[in-house]
Amino acid sequence: MQIDDLDRKILQHLRDDGRVSYVTLANEFAVSEGTIRKRVRKLEENQVLQIVGVTDPFKVGMDTVAFIWLKVERNKLECIINEVKTIKEIRYLVITTGSYDVVAMAVLPNRERLIQLLNKQLGQIPGVQSTETSIVLEIHKQIYHWSPFDQVAESGGDASVEN
Repeated sequence: MQIDDLDRKILQHLRDDGRVSYVTLANEFAVSEGTIRKRVRKLEENQVLQIVGVTDPFKVGMDTVAFIWLKVERNKLECIINEVKTIKEIRYLVITTGSYDVVAMAVLPNRERLIQLLNKQLGQIPGVQSTETSIVLEIHKQIYHWSPFDQVAESGGDASVEN
C-alpha cells in the first residue's frame, strides 16, 4: 500500500500515544473522525500498524526471557517456522543470515519451562539441527517508539510499503 502524508501523521501520533482518540487526531489534521478511523483500519488490515500494550515480562511475573538461535535444514525451513510459530511462549521469530537460520525469543514463567521448550518442543521438530540459547538477565531498553518515516524524510526516499 502507498503511505501518504496523512498516514504518516497518524502513524507518528500513534507512535507517541497509541491511546490518542480518533477525534483528537481528526481535529489535529482537520479531517473527519471517520477518515481517521478508516485510515487506521486500513493500516491495520495491511499489517503496517498494530496497536498493542507492551509489558516488561519480569514485572508481570515471567522469570525467564531467552533468545534461541536455531540451525535448520534449509529444505525444511518453512515447516519449522510454521511449527515454532504455534508455540505460545515464542514472542518473536525471524529468519536471519549468518551462523544461524532462525532466531526466536521466548518469554516463560521459569527455567523448567525453558528446558521443556528446548527439549520436548524444539528438539522434536524434524529438521532442527541445533540450538543455542541465551537467557536475558535484565532489560535496559525495550522500545517501540520509532518511525521509519524519520529516516525516509532525512534521505528524501519513498515511503511506500510492499505487502
